[in-house]
Amino acid sequence: MPTPDDSNLNQSLIAFLGGNRRAGDAIYTQMRAAVLAIVRDRAPDLANDREDVLNEIFVLMMEAPHRFDPGRGSARVFITSVILPDAMQRVRAKMARPGTTTRRRKVVEPTREATFPMLYPAPDPETVEVIGYGSLAAMEAACDARVIWSRATPPVRVIIGGLMDGKAQIDIASEMNMDRFKVARMVTTLRQFADAA
Repeated sequence: MPTPDDSNLNQSLIAFLGGNRRAGDAIYTQMRAAVLAIVRDRAPDLANDREDVLNEIFVLMMEAPHRFDPGRGSARVFITSVILPDAMQRVRAKMARPGTTTRRRKVVEPTREATFPMLYPAPDPETVEVIGYGSLAAMEAACDARVIWSRATPPVRVIIGGLMDGKAQIDIASEMNMDRFKVARMVTTLRQFADAA
């Protein structure tokens, strides 16, 4: 539940964001000690620049007055948890030597809608080159694999699965408790099925 000071601070912030300079003085008076203490605790590297951070808070609030929503929280929380980290980051960036990189948040660029150019007039589907899963060669290979799988006996299916997993014929033979020469003959039969399909 907000305290009377928080409600006064909320009203002062709303008035300041609306353009009232006296309200800015009231915010400065109420928040100065708290902001300087937070900067001292969170950013020891800014020991000599605490006042700059405090001034930067007001610059940030004037640059984007729409960021504060009183329905989402108090002015005190907004200043200390939303605006203050940005102000510290901005002061650090100003202190950096020219040519050095600073840690900055990535700028989020708006995503573009994907557009696909439509050829006019539309080309004949038989003349368009397709590579990958949608190509005719890939569809024919999938149909061939389906035919081979449907005709294969269970031991041959185990061999197909082993070959797809990248196993050697001798490893497949040891898993099936078969002679490796028998597995080699079954692989040869499998290749004949594939050539016939």
